[in-house]
Amino acid sequence: MTKLLITGAQVITMDETAGILPRADVLIENDSIVAIGPDIADGNAERIDAAGAIVMPGLVNAHQHTWQGSIRAIGADWQSGDYFRKVHMGLSPCYSPEDTYIGTLVGALAQIEGGTTTLFDWCHNNATPAHTDAAIDALAESGLRAVFGHGTVKPKPKPGEPHFSTIPHPRGEIERLRKGRLSSDDALVTLAACILGPDYSGIEVCRQDFRMARDFGLLSSAHIWGLPNRLVPDGYLAIAREGLLGPDHNIVHANYIGDEELKVILDSGASLTSTPGVELGSHPVEPLVGRILRMGGRPSIGPDTEVDCPGGMLEALRVSLLGARLWNTLEADKRLAETGGDTQEREVALPSSRVTGKPVASLDALRWATIDNARALRLDHRIGSLVPGKQADLIVIRRDSLAMMGTVDPVQAVVHFATAADVSDVIVAGRLLKHRGELPGIDRATLAAKQAASAERLFAAFPEALT
Repeated sequence: MTKLLITGAQVITMDETAGILPRADVLIENDSIVAIGPDIADGNAERIDAAGAIVMPGLVNAHQHTWQGSIRAIGADWQSGDYFRKVHMGLSPCYSPEDTYIGTLVGALAQIEGGTTTLFDWCHNNATPAHTDAAIDALAESGLRAVFGHGTVKPKPKPGEPHFSTIPHPRGEIERLRKGRLSSDDALVTLAACILGPDYSGIEVCRQDFRMARDFGLLSSAHIWGLPNRLVPDGYLAIAREGLLGPDHNIVHANYIGDEELKVILDSGASLTSTPGVELGSHPVEPLVGRILRMGGRPSIGPDTEVDCPGGMLEALRVSLLGARLWNTLEADKRLAETGGDTQEREVALPSSRVTGKPVASLDALRWATIDNARALRLDHRIGSLVPGKQADLIVIRRDSLAMMGTVDPVQAVVHFATAADVSDVIVAGRLLKHRGELPGIDRATLAAKQAASAERLFAAFPEALT
């Protein structure tokens, strides 16, 4: 039996009953939390002195295309259509299984470095079973807790080939994984089905895909926008009528859906994941975070793609919070202007006239990135909060950097000030994956060389990605 005792920290439990503990220890045995409280005595445990630091649940990333970890920072100035053309139709077909492995490993290790302990790897760059296996190999090697979302590639069809939107999800591949290496729902890496959904396939493909995921007892997930060109015109209203919508489904983006469709989704128990860092860059509508809050739901968030957006969850929660606050403020100002209030009245009245009644709280954003994201992945019974009996997925954030020095409120310190460099320790299932600021056992020079060689080959094969 291995034991680890973290001592003397401010503990943000993210548990509604326990709340924030001003000074406490956390005792871990093997892969689980066994005790949280002041002055825990255990002479057999390895110790981490966290005096003055913050201990909290590891961040949960609810949406990431991790295979893009080796082609970062090429698309931040693209228009939205460029991503599909240059990445899915251009670079993706050039990927070998080794390229998928390297990109996924770089992306997964970066998640650990930034304090993420659980990742929904929404993998749609798996043209062959070898590509799929390479991505899973990388996740397993990283040590991260991950939901591997088996997606499908979306190339431009060659003459005579069917369009990807007409092809149901490959049931044989889901069966191979479900009966093979990803058979257990209690393992560190588990399986989900990333299907086309009602925007990218017609109703018959939707019927097959939703039922397939349910047949195998899997979470299903789909990219949705809700634009007029969606292939099932009334989207999730039709999916709900078919009896296919429920808590075992996750919806990503959905910026343009109407309130009726949003309410049907929330009432079904399905989860909705917004990625404001990407959505605010190319879509002139509100990300779904604020709309979900106003309807009484709990949003889920993620970074999405590192082609044009940082993959860290600290960045994702900040952008999500600022986006929600912005739209609340705009709506409040609009309402006050309609009443004829002058500028001085607006300044006085604005804080109490926001849509939510008050600014979206920093603690809310931390919930999205921990327990709410865990709930979206159907893992909240295991992770997302620090409670005895749950898995030991947690992070230690130090306050001795010049950026964190002097921070008072622990939640505000994490949400608004902390960086990846302040995350000193990352523990997943009781294993130290980052300790004293370093990732033990990672040969950065070798990994960097492999990443550079992969990127060089990919851009040589499709140079238009860099234009």
